[in-house]
Amino acid sequence: MEEERVPISTSNGTASIEYTKSNFEVHNFATEIAETPVHFQVLKMDNSVFLWIGSGTDPTFSDLGMALNSSCDRLPLFTRLMGSNTDMTSLNIACRLSKKLERAVYVSYNLPSDRLILPAVEKRLQEEVTAHPEKFGSI
Repeated sequence: MEEERVPISTSNGTASIEYTKSNFEVHNFATEIAETPVHFQVLKMDNSVFLWIGSGTDPTFSDLGMALNSSCDRLPLFTRLMGSNTDMTSLNIACRLSKKLERAVYVSYNLPSDRLILPAVEKRLQEEVTAHPEKFGSI
């Protein structure tokens, strides 16, 4: 796609807006766990990754955690940006991915954190990271 310039008027003369190609890349995949459709959406940005994990039947955005590597410690730094302070699921996933991908990772985990669903979700996520590392920014 060729870059487009659109002239606009300003009080001091004219200016132009330059459209550029987005650096964001979206990758979607899904699985079914215990008869529940689980959807994953990855938004790869320049130096970070956003991962949304949720139900295909009831998509919500009620949780957000992030982690990034630190030069001062082996473990990533992490914080909750939105959601319950009692559920560490998104933070744990963000920390593991941040360490593996060597970039900031934002995770929104919007499923029950039970012993059946969570291990299957993490297994499916690891399979996808291994199969398509370029979608997560690790190549």
